[in-house]
Amino acid sequence: MSKHLTPEEIADKWAENEVQLPRIPFFLINLYQFIMPIFVIMLVDGIIFYCYETFQVSILLQIIIFPFLFISNIYLSIWSMSKFCKILHKYWDRKSPAREAVYSRKFKNGNVTDPAVHYYHLRGFMYKWPVWVAKKSFFPWMINFVLRDMADNKIHRNAMYGDCYVSLEFTDLQDQSVVMEGCCISSHVVDSIFGNLTVQKVTIEKQGVLHATGVMAPGGIISEGMAVGPRSFVVKRQHVRNENANFVWGTPARKFEYRSFYDLIPEDFKSRARIVSNEE
Repeated sequence: MSKHLTPEEIADKWAENEVQLPRIPFFLINLYQFIMPIFVIMLVDGIIFYCYETFQVSILLQIIIFPFLFISNIYLSIWSMSKFCKILHKYWDRKSPAREAVYSRKFKNGNVTDPAVHYYHLRGFMYKWPVWVAKKSFFPWMINFVLRDMADNKIHRNAMYGDCYVSLEFTDLQDQSVVMEGCCISSHVVDSIFGNLTVQKVTIEKQGVLHATGVMAPGGIISEGMAVGPRSFVVKRQHVRNENANFVWGTPARKFEYRSFYDLIPEDFKSRARIVSNEE
């Protein structure tokens, strides 16, 4: 078993060193992601234009159909990109299966020596483009499809991602779990560029909530019905659970002076809410 270096040992060892990862594999991944969906779109559009010619569809009708065809092409591009990336993911899985572990990032001849870390780099690079395209498209809900389909994440159909930094693999978001805006959940963390790499599943159980700008590190678990407050940090391997409250906050997320987020609402707002509720 390899020894995991302390931050001080890493700093001394690599103070004057630098590493350049090979660029060609990452360039080829981008090329693959860009070109393969184009073939699918060309095939589908070719069939549609062939039908135009065969059935002599009028120019006016073609103009009316064009916006729907354009939007459909974007959807088809994201869908097919996910499918082609899934094929590549399965191919890499045969060479070095993705697994939870703590890796030592040792470098030699301009690359990492551990094949598992090398394929981790390739997978992480591959995931980013489809996730970004889905998030910025007309179909932002497809981000969950892409993460489930391409990267084998477990994301329940009732789980909700806000506008946040998503975890690319080893994610388990259960029924009615919520990740709010500005959050960051990650199943991996690099102690430093030359340090250890931790890869471990992050889990938000049923009806668990990570409030706005919260952070969740590898191995973190938010128990069923628990809510982690804004600007809080679920540290590595922390299991957020508390018998005295269902709302915690802080770094790490352990403080629980209040039983729920409702307790933080000013009393005058609560009074107004009760009056409105009684009138209804």
